Amino acid sequence: MTTPSVSEVPKHQWHFLLVLFPFILGIYIADYRNLTDAMLLFFKIISFLSFLLLFFKSARQFGLIFSFLALGFWLMFSRQSLFRQQQHIHFDRETIGFFIPESIEEKSQFQKAKGLFYFGKGQQKKSIGLQLYVFTQTPLSLRKIYGLHCRPELLQNERYPGAFDQARYFELQGISHRAFVHSSQVRALAQQRFSPTNSYLTAFKHRLSTTFVSALTPRSSAIGRALILGERDGINEQLRTYFLATGSMHILAVSGMHIGLLILALLKIFGFFSKWVSRKQALMLVLLLVWYYAVLTGLSASVLRSVFMFSVLLVSQLAGRQMNPLSALLFSAFCLLLYHPRYLFDLGFQLSYLAMLGIYLYYDAIRNAVQFRWRILSYLWEGTALGLAATLTTLPLSLYHFHLYPNYAQLANICLMSLSSLILVVGMFFPLLQLLPGLDRLSAAVLETAIQWMLAIMQFFSEAPGALAKGFALPFWWVLLFLLATFYFFYGSRSWQKHLAPLGLATSVLFMVLQRQRALHDRELCFYQKDRVLLIRNGAKALAIGPKPEEKCAFLLPTLEIYHNCEIRYRQVKEGTTKIELETCKIGISHQRKYQITVQTQKQTNKMKVY
Repeated sequence: MTTPSVSEVPKHQWHFLLVLFPFILGIYIADYRNLTDAMLLFFKIISFLSFLLLFFKSARQFGLIFSFLALGFWLMFSRQSLFRQQQHIHFDRETIGFFIPESIEEKSQFQKAKGLFYFGKGQQKKSIGLQLYVFTQTPLSLRKIYGLHCRPELLQNERYPGAFDQARYFELQGISHRAFVHSSQVRALAQQRFSPTNSYLTAFKHRLSTTFVSALTPRSSAIGRALILGERDGINEQLRTYFLATGSMHILAVSGMHIGLLILALLKIFGFFSKWVSRKQALMLVLLLVWYYAVLTGLSASVLRSVFMFSVLLVSQLAGRQMNPLSALLFSAFCLLLYHPRYLFDLGFQLSYLAMLGIYLYYDAIRNAVQFRWRILSYLWEGTALGLAATLTTLPLSLYHFHLYPNYAQLANICLMSLSSLILVVGMFFPLLQLLPGLDRLSAAVLETAIQWMLAIMQFFSEAPGALAKGFALPFWWVLLFLLATFYFFYGSRSWQKHLAPLGLATSVLFMVLQRQRALHDRELCFYQKDRVLLIRNGAKALAIGPKPEEKCAFLLPTLEIYHNCEIRYRQVKEGTTKIELETCKIGISHQRKYQITVQTQKQTNKMKVY
């Protein structure tokens, strides 16, 4: 192993960022959570001023910047207008209407359906995006329209720390309300008219799914369908734990990572035929195969988004040096946000682009930092450098949203990267190979073996001691500090940047460690109103008390365990009176006709927090 001399990192072109940044800022400000009447008036003035500045040559650059700021604002404002109207619709009683499903997901005890709910009469007819939970044995069908008798409720976020932002998640899908119904409240009315394209794609994806189920074992077919087709209905809790503990949850969501690995694998394969296939021909073939894969997965929104991003990057390579790769990446982000500005708030979109940004910015510097004489070690180091480069930009946001980190993620990814690429390439051609005699059994054996190896590796790392580090409750300024310090660590040209960058990185790491250690010694008394759960936390141990069975708190308790990095023991309170005496407080719980809690504390700091 040798260490090369440090060379100057090449400068990247950031000109397109002068357009993209104000455009993104305008989208963020126009979001319904930030919107005020004063902000509307301000952007009316900004729009008028930016138009005037375009006529003055000396101020034209500022006019363009303000124009893109206004463009992002008004684009987002117009796209969210329907959703804002839906948010103001409240149902004080059960309503009769009809429901048109757009997607249906089968669960063990119920069905989840997303679609449009139409209600009202005459000129007052309205519609809302509805998430419907149906407790019935009769399966729903995408080909039917249903009469529905329900009381939709507005989707709102839980207020406890670390809660999932479900309102934003459903907003990205156009869903504002949800409802829970039984079989007596749903009745099939008529057949739904499908466009030929949608009907073909649905039938095509169903045939592909059946191919995996019939050729592979149940566990392998569930993994194969999730990795290649994006169908996650067969992923149970144990498999989900394996993916979570190895930092591989992104593999289950067919998106940018799949497309990137697929392109790398295909380019490697075409590299062996470089005597017969030129680079431009290889890039064209890869582009066609990537779009074939998009059709294979049913042309879902996340796949189309990722395929478009990589298509722009591939086309920029076909154009030679005329377009800088980083500029191509920023241009693709601009085009996608122009098409759908709400993508900005999609965590998958954010992580995909941050990962690609990290690879473009830091991969070469990390890879060149250490060189090996043996080819196998060089290959492993290149894969590791690729993962580290992407991690430097995605880690802060992942810790901010998920509050945990898989400690063996980088080591596991070294083992999983080649297997994932193999599974994706074989899986992409798997339906075609199953039609060829002889190759059907061979391809099934290869795919089955690769999936079993991947599961064995994931199980090994997920069951290793300290697989998950939990309890990262970090503020957003920490995310910005880490990203800026990392950038200036690699690209700082001035002396103050070179000195402050390591200090910023050290400060962010120290803050993260101290915050997590402090959480291990904190004492808290919290009451969560919606679930009526009282949490008594003493560092890494906690007692949760509530009237519901433990399985009814399946979302609250695991979230709190991750957020606070503690082990929670649950105790269900039966009807009657319960008294609990602790060192610093006395708690009385009355579970008669009403559920009441009284707390007597010795110190002001021990007062109960209510969420």
